[in-house]
Amino acid sequence: MIAGDQEHMPRQLVLRLNLDDEATFDNFYRSSEDCRNSQLLQFLRESLIPRVAAGPVAGAGTVLRDFVWLCGEKGAGCSHLLQAVCHAVTQQGLQAFYLDFSVQMSLSPDVLQGMEYVSILCLDSIDRLAGNDEWELALFSLYNRMAEQQTPLLVASHSSPAQLAFNLPDLKSRMQSAAVFELEALSDDDKAKALQLRARQRGFELSDEVAAYLVSRSERSMNALSDVLQQLDQHSLETKRKVTVPLLKSLMGW
Repeated sequence: MIAGDQEHMPRQLVLRLNLDDEATFDNFYRSSEDCRNSQLLQFLRESLIPRVAAGPVAGAGTVLRDFVWLCGEKGAGCSHLLQAVCHAVTQQGLQAFYLDFSVQMSLSPDVLQGMEYVSILCLDSIDRLAGNDEWELALFSLYNRMAEQQTPLLVASHSSPAQLAFNLPDLKSRMQSAAVFELEALSDDDKAKALQLRARQRGFELSDEVAAYLVSRSERSMNALSDVLQQLDQHSLETKRKVTVPLLKSLMGW
């Protein structure tokens, strides 16, 4: 996803990679006991994004000043936060690019050319690149160009940079210079509450019973759960029926 207009534009902008409209900070649920994720959210909103808005730091360097690495198990919310940052940045009229390597590995490494000129670059599932020599070289070159421009870089993976088996020693060193934040995964109860939050923001109430049943029967990643919630909302509007467990069962064939 890209927004803004700058002198240097990556030629790959024609890809028009889309963001999830619901992957925003307001939709990111964290429990009252979740200090780690709350601190990360505060850092992104009150530290990283203002620095992106302020523009690059004067003077090139060999190390990125704003390089942040999010890691966590599937469903922890790393992808959500990367996209939330992009939404927040583009709302300020700045240029952001989000690329998810879990669905875009069919692309050529040339896609990274020119990315150093965006306001912030967000690379998701970067662990998919470890061990691929062609992609590692492209990523190493990109990092160096971004360091020269001091373009903020935000990445996500299931593991920390120290745990990834990069073949290129210099790339591994560059990756380990990131500020690492580990997200805590939501419990099933928290996932149900997160769904209820999203339902309220969509304009309907999701009862405790329906939320718990949905979490118990669906794939438990928040992406999958949110997809079902969206389908349930649409099905309820089309059938003019209240959102209940029987309605959910008829929709999903459970």
